[in-house]
Amino acid sequence: MPVDVERMAKVFERPKSLTDARFTYCPGCHHGIITRIIGQAIDELGIAERTVGIAPVGCSVFAYLWYPCDAVQVAH
Repeated sequence: MPVDVERMAKVFERPKSLTDARFTYCPGCHHGIITRIIGQAIDELGIAERTVGIAPVGCSVFAYLWYPCDAVQVAH
């Protein structure tokens, strides 16, 4: 049965506090969900202009690309 894409309900939108940069997580990794939730929290709290990010070493090293805020890269 074909899917009627035009009638499908939109469940959620990209948070405004999340850029269009592609995630670098491995396929099947759940880190992308957490990254989206952080963007949603920044939006809901209205703190985008006061947010400073910390990009850790490892999978989330490119976090400074995903959020439109000032960020630093730190060692562990």
